[in-house]
Amino acid sequence: MDTEVAIVGGGLVGGSLAVALADAGLSVALVDPRADDDLAASKSGGGQPAGQFDTRVFALRPQSRDFLAKCGVWRHVDASRVAPVYRILITGDDADSQLTFDAYRCGLPELALIAENGNLQNAIQRALDERTLVRQVRGRTCVAATWESGVVTISLDDGEAIAPQLVVAADGANSRIREFAGIANRQTDYDQCAVVANFSTGVAHDGTAYQWFRADGVLALLPLPGERVSMVWSTDQAHARELVSLDPGELAVRVSGASNTVLGELTTASQAVAFPLRMMGAASIVGPRLALVGDAAHNVHPLAGQGLNLGLADAQSLAAAIVQRGPDAIGSRAVLAKYRRSRAEETAAMQFTTDGLYRLFGSSLPGIPWLRNAGLRLTEHLTPLKRLLVKRAAG
Repeated sequence: MDTEVAIVGGGLVGGSLAVALADAGLSVALVDPRADDDLAASKSGGGQPAGQFDTRVFALRPQSRDFLAKCGVWRHVDASRVAPVYRILITGDDADSQLTFDAYRCGLPELALIAENGNLQNAIQRALDERTLVRQVRGRTCVAATWESGVVTISLDDGEAIAPQLVVAADGANSRIREFAGIANRQTDYDQCAVVANFSTGVAHDGTAYQWFRADGVLALLPLPGERVSMVWSTDQAHARELVSLDPGELAVRVSGASNTVLGELTTASQAVAFPLRMMGAASIVGPRLALVGDAAHNVHPLAGQGLNLGLADAQSLAAAIVQRGPDAIGSRAVLAKYRRSRAEETAAMQFTTDGLYRLFGSSLPGIPWLRNAGLRLTEHLTPLKRLLVKRAAG
């Protein structure tokens, strides 16, 4: 099969990259283990009834939204299922130290947009279906990848072989392409889980996202359309199992109390689900005719809500490096080196920051609790620093 770029992994990052490259005139093979039947629900409108929301949601920063808009994905997003975040209120574990970020005070229309996984998947699928330069290879798994004489070939489970100029690994944290290439990864297991669930609120959230650093983990409530919120409670595994085992009424009471009933009495609107947490970084995000993007390249703790944003920034940077390649080949060392350099600073900074915050707020060593809460109080009164942090986070 003749194609210029083969992307293995058809999720949000791989799919958006395929759209961006097709818009630049490149032929793309998008290999996705999900069969067409698995995508039928998202194609028909997102797969969720009106008034119900996915348990898996993302906080998209403005840069991510702009990238999706530029490559024609955002126009397919159902805006009625997207909630803007105008304000973020962070509370320390002494219950008195607070840090607020306000979009208006920072000169921004919003700090972030909360969107469901299904809504975004649906939008990307519709954009892919519009692009004739993307061949969607559905229901197929990559079983081998070889690099010989400067040529890379990926083999699929149906016997088909693809020999593109560039292979992109967008196949998640347990990337087989990364494994085939022999790229090691550094991994830190946090021995924690993120417990997610949706709730109806007794008080309007007014576009405010809340986060509490607590002795039993980090609890966040993110605004959804209407009087709904999405919960992410990052906590140790034993506590996570307990939360997931609670019946809906007990879970609502537990979360209402942990959030100081800031949004009134909560009512459970979805089943609680837990996901294991870890930090991972590939030893290199490039190889011969190979680029890693998204979770195949890095994982970070969700307390900053930047995982998908990092992946979409990978896709945007790789697409830019390819489009601006000049006389260089698509999979050349020069193009891949440019991509690697463009992502090094942000990825390292985000991993350092999220890991540092996890360790700082998870420590009970003498003096540390006072230090972390004093840091929140100090930052709250440094308006220029707060604006800088918000604009940096916005991209």
